[in-house]
Amino acid sequence: MRKTLGIILFSVIIAPAMASAAMLDDIKLWSDGPLDWIDFMQVIPPTSSEDSHMEVELSATPIESSLSNNATARLEARAIMHRRSSASSFERRTPERLRYHQLQFDLLELMRRHLQEEINSGISGAKVEERLQYYKDLYYQRVRQIAQETKNGTLEAAVSSWEDNIESQLNALGTPQIPQVTTMSGCYGFYAGVGYDRPTGSLYDNFGGSAMFHAGLTGGYKNFKIKGDVAFGQPSYRNDNIFNIAPDEEGRPLQGNNSSNATHFTSSVQVGYTILNHGRLSITPNVGGFYNHYRWDIANYSWSKDDDGNDVRTTTSVEKRNLNSFGVIASIDFDINFSSRVTNTSLTGYSHRERWTSSLRITPWIASSKFTKCDPTVSGIHLGINVSYLGLARLFRL
Repeated sequence: MRKTLGIILFSVIIAPAMASAAMLDDIKLWSDGPLDWIDFMQVIPPTSSEDSHMEVELSATPIESSLSNNATARLEARAIMHRRSSASSFERRTPERLRYHQLQFDLLELMRRHLQEEINSGISGAKVEERLQYYKDLYYQRVRQIAQETKNGTLEAAVSSWEDNIESQLNALGTPQIPQVTTMSGCYGFYAGVGYDRPTGSLYDNFGGSAMFHAGLTGGYKNFKIKGDVAFGQPSYRNDNIFNIAPDEEGRPLQGNNSSNATHFTSSVQVGYTILNHGRLSITPNVGGFYNHYRWDIANYSWSKDDDGNDVRTTTSVEKRNLNSFGVIASIDFDINFSSRVTNTSLTGYSHRERWTSSLRITPWIASSKFTKCDPTVSGIHLGINVSYLGLARLFRL
């Protein structure tokens, strides 16, 4: 019989309550209305000495509206109850106990309004975090004081006194408006990755293609962008005598490359304009100046005969050789945004929040080179593609 009554009680009272609680979101804001026992989604077993407990949080976070460059956000202080972490015993759900938790929640709202007023005054970044921690500490200090003076909500007169005190402060403060936060029109960041460079024309007759490691800085204002980068690779040789040094009387070379690969260094500065910025994809064509540098070691040879009359080559000295040129480069950046978050401080070190967007950047590019020191002149086009990580920061403006 007792087991049957327990099943009936669970079916009629407890099960529907648990089902209703499961439909609620975890977060309950103070502005959502007074507490109800249904907000306490965890169940404390009857054998526990604890009546109930409420999990709360005081927070201040910019809430973004989108990932676009014109995203806006609210720097909002919030008084939050976490329903799924809050618990109560079904047998001890009394109006007096719920009133006690509501008093705690009202106190948290008071802390929230004080914090929001300070945010509205213009504080940001690390200062927000400092004041947030202050009001958290103050809240728990007052909660302990209330628990002591009201004997955990059982002294009605003490509870009423605290309710009147907090309500009068809430009325005096009012509800502070939440300021709009916008991302500034300017941005800055960096990119780094790998790519491949394939020369054409007579340039390819002398140097092969190679993998390139690159890194750069970028910035911009609205749709206008600027970037500067450097790249490094080690292409193979396709010509051991790029300066066309004449051989000796017997046709033997007097110079040759002293290593298996050259050092290839490039740098560029480009300006661009974003023609598409939709959802997670942006496209920016760029054009600018291109510096191209090859460097390698040249060995000077002398020849002699051995006892059998065979040619013997001796390296007499090693010289540094290089080729430099300035040309034009054009590229298109395809940026695919894969994450965006709000930081507490700026990368520049200032106490200012900013939005940091991480993207995959794919950049096909083309550049011209012409080396007049060679005989004959060496020229050609570089065809390349780069794959990079792009980190882009936009400061928030209150």
